Amino acid sequence: MSDLSPSDKMLSLYPIDYPFETLVSRINSTPAKLKLDPDFQRKYKWDKDGWARSSKFIESCLMRIPLPSCYFAEDDSGRHMVIDGLQRLTTITRFFNDEFALEGMTTFKELEGKRFSELGSYQTDLESTTIRCIILRKDNPKSLIREIFSRLNQGAVELSDQEIRHAIFPGSLDALLAELGAIPEIARFGLAINSESVRDSLEPDEQVLRYFAFSDDPELNTFGNNLKVFLDNYMETNSDLSEEQVAEHRERFNRALNTCNSVFGEDVFVNPIVERKRKGLVHYDLMMTTVGELEPELAIEKAESIRNAYAQLCESSEFQRTLSGGLQNKSSILKRKELWGVLLQGAVDGVQ
Repeated sequence: MSDLSPSDKMLSLYPIDYPFETLVSRINSTPAKLKLDPDFQRKYKWDKDGWARSSKFIESCLMRIPLPSCYFAEDDSGRHMVIDGLQRLTTITRFFNDEFALEGMTTFKELEGKRFSELGSYQTDLESTTIRCIILRKDNPKSLIREIFSRLNQGAVELSDQEIRHAIFPGSLDALLAELGAIPEIARFGLAINSESVRDSLEPDEQVLRYFAFSDDPELNTFGNNLKVFLDNYMETNSDLSEEQVAEHRERFNRALNTCNSVFGEDVFVNPIVERKRKGLVHYDLMMTTVGELEPELAIEKAESIRNAYAQLCESSEFQRTLSGGLQNKSSILKRKELWGVLLQGAVDGVQ
C-alpha cells in the first residue's frame, strides 16, 4: 500500500439500500448481477451445526434489528461481486429458495419449522427488508481492492490470498490455475495418503501460480521480498492469457511435473535424507523450476546423478540455514537456487 499515491489510497464508492427481494433476484439472475462466487460458497459456515444460526439471522431481520453493511466490488462489466457479507446474503438466498426451515426461534415461535414459502404475510416483510450495500467502483486500483478484501475478511471466515486473487483477477490464467490445481498430486500435495483433510482455500491453485511466477522470473527481478505481492503482481499482469499462451503454460507445467516425477520418483518434492518424508513447497519450487525445465530425455538419463546431487544439497549446512527464519524471503530463495544450480550443473555434466 505504501507505493500508492494519496488519491489511490482512498476508496471510490457509493452506498445503496437494497431490499432482500432485489438482492436475491440479482443473485439468481443469469448471468448473476450479484456474484456469490462458488469457490467462496464452500466457506459458508452457518449451516455447520444445523440451521440454528441462519434461523437466528432471519429472526433478527423480522425483528428489524439493524444489519451490518455488505460490501460489493464492481467489475469492468458493471456486475457486483460480494467481498463482505457472504454469510448473510447466502443465508437470505437459501431461505428464499426454501432450502431450509427455521429452527430454534425464540421471538417468532409460531414460525418454528417453517420455510420461506410457508411464512404467509411475513414473506412480504422479509422481501422488503433492506440492507445497506457499499459499492466499490471499478475505477479503484486493484491493489486497494485487494487490501480492502483482505481487511474485511479477517473474521471467522477469512479468505486466503489466492481466494482474493481469484476474486479480483478472474480470467484465463485463473481458470488454468484451477484446472492444473485439480491434478490429484497437486490437489493433495503434502497430505498423508489416507488423510481425509482437503486443501480448501485454493492452495493448489496458488501452488501452480508459484511455478509460473518463479519460472518466468528466475532472477526474481520483480520480487520485492514479499512473496504475496510477487504472486499478486504476476496474477494481475497475466490474468488474460491468450489461448496460445494458456496452451503453452499448461504444457510447460505438465512437462515440468512429469519430468520431476520421472527423475525423483517417490522422493519428488521431499527432503530425501530425512526419515519422515513430507512434500514441501521449498522442494517443489526448487525442483519444478530447475529439473522440471531440463530436456526430459536428458533429465531421465542423468536421473541418478541428479538425485544424488539433491541429497547432497539437503545435507549442506548452507542449504539448511536458508530453511530457518525467512523461509520465503528473496535472499533465501536465491541462495537455495544458487547452491542447487552448482550441484545440478555438475550432475548434468557428469562432475560430482
